[in-house]
Amino acid sequence: MQNSQGTSDGTTVKRLVIVLRKLSGLVLFMLLAGVAPAQPTLRLKGWDRSNAAAASVAAKTRWTGWSHFLVQFAAEPGAAQLKTLADRGANVLSYVPDAALSIAMRDATDLSGLGIRWIGRLQPSQKLSPQLDGKLSAGPAPPVLVEFYSDVLEGEARAIAIESGATIHENPDLLPHNLLIEGTGEQVRRLTGWDEVSYIFPASTDLVQGVPVHGCAGALTIAGPVAQAVPLVGDGWAGPSHGSANLNYAFVYLTPQDPADSVESEIERAYAEWAKYVQVTFTQTNDSTASQTLAVLFASGAHGDGYPFTTGGVVAHTFYPYPLNPEPIAGDQHFNNDESWKIGADVDVFSVALHETGHALGLGHSDSPGDVMYPYYRMASGLGPGDIAAIQQQYAPVISSTAPPAPAPAPVPLTLTIQPPPAVTSASSIGLSGSTAGGSGQVQVNWSDNQGASGTAAVSAPGLTSTNWFAAAIPLSLGTNTINVIARDAGQNQASQRVTVTYQPPNPPADNPASSNPPAPPPSPGAGGNTAPPSINILSPAMTTLATSASSIIVSGTAQDNAGVAQVSWTTSTGGSGTASGTNNWTTGAIPLYVGTTTIMIYAADPAGNQAWRSIMVIRN
Repeated sequence: MQNSQGTSDGTTVKRLVIVLRKLSGLVLFMLLAGVAPAQPTLRLKGWDRSNAAAASVAAKTRWTGWSHFLVQFAAEPGAAQLKTLADRGANVLSYVPDAALSIAMRDATDLSGLGIRWIGRLQPSQKLSPQLDGKLSAGPAPPVLVEFYSDVLEGEARAIAIESGATIHENPDLLPHNLLIEGTGEQVRRLTGWDEVSYIFPASTDLVQGVPVHGCAGALTIAGPVAQAVPLVGDGWAGPSHGSANLNYAFVYLTPQDPADSVESEIERAYAEWAKYVQVTFTQTNDSTASQTLAVLFASGAHGDGYPFTTGGVVAHTFYPYPLNPEPIAGDQHFNNDESWKIGADVDVFSVALHETGHALGLGHSDSPGDVMYPYYRMASGLGPGDIAAIQQQYAPVISSTAPPAPAPAPVPLTLTIQPPPAVTSASSIGLSGSTAGGSGQVQVNWSDNQGASGTAAVSAPGLTSTNWFAAAIPLSLGTNTINVIARDAGQNQASQRVTVTYQPPNPPADNPASSNPPAPPPSPGAGGNTAPPSINILSPAMTTLATSASSIIVSGTAQDNAGVAQVSWTTSTGGSGTASGTNNWTTGAIPLYVGTTTIMIYAADPAGNQAWRSIMVIRN
């Protein structure tokens, strides 16, 4: 492996200056020029032109007289057409393959003389991700991300979401023009009727839980990034044949935060992961300006390509393949050197490079939270099924000499049960518990009530086929309370149950002082009739949710029972388990932690088999 930082600092700096000067001139000529397909189509997820709205049909909007249109040209639009659109007051928002632009303009804007092949609006059904098919029926819907057009102000977007009746979940890590929404299927569908809404797709569990993430705004063209609804951009490096491609890569400048050979190795590992599935080769070269060469550059601020790293949260950006971008910038990958780059932890070189290489090969963003090409980076060890299916549309698949693996069995449907609570209670809060079964991957259980309160239940073993869950201290309002409980798995499949509890506080004490004495406690159950569970408390750590960089954690606390505590044990969401030392005062051994989120469940059992449990959530950085 060659050291990209050269044999001397002078050589490296000289090469870097030459490359940046060339990039500065090239950005003026990124005109989407190229050979237009004979029969251009619109590459949008679920696109059907026969179901598109005509340009004259008005849509529901907060700005009467202005609309968002798809405008497709007979050939790829060039500089003259872009300038004419700007002169006529049209605002170009993004590029839509093939040969189309997403435009905001007055409804009566003159578009004559521009070589337009078709113009129209999206129908509401075309703004919904295919990943949401069958998930927006009556009742609660899975959390979704609503992408608004880039000219829509945040206040306007929020007003539209509030008007729909859905709940907005605040998350500081969301990309611009994204809102995290949760509501009923009808409320989500209602959003698609607004002209300002561009696309709606599933929200990842990390976003819903508030786990810190970084977003990718998309790869670049002269008309701006492509929208979430675009799956593929151009024909990749193989062209219309969708065959094989031979690419080069050159390390221009690497971050000094990690050893250079380690950074190189992680980026090359990302290239190799894509090459497992399609006939694309990657060969290292010293010439970063050669055709079909991915130039890898870590830089800060303005770095010569017209897209400076000056806005917060931009981890990296990549240029789509030729001819949508000209050589030599086509396919180049630029990483923000002001980020804290790490190997095997966030911000992870391999995970970000794996995502950005998908863009360099011609992929848009995926709607599936489990895919590498989902628009929010996550720690990754390889490609998801959606990533593989997408890249094999651009390039010829690798021919395997072994028999294909047997298809995975169909997932067992997700089910949810609730232990029936008392119909009437004098307590101001209540705990609910139950179990889930089936589904795929990690299961999350959330609750909400008719007073607007909501929360997340603790899940005993989210990686297992059958799990137990517990929601403590759900607040009750005077009178009837309706509590909805929803379980969702990694594939966003869901199951739900609803319970009703009436809160009737005890009568106030009379003037007689004797009436203020508390009632006598009920007698303890006799031998053989013990049904009371133990009590258990976690004393260390003191928080139920915490972050750490340690590879393990020790948990300690107390437990009590009228018949004595027989055992205290623990399990984790990553498959670990063990028995704590002691009973009334107990301490676990070192519980291993993996990068990401681990839920730790602590159980106390008495001799009769009654159990109580507590949980903590640990996020390892």
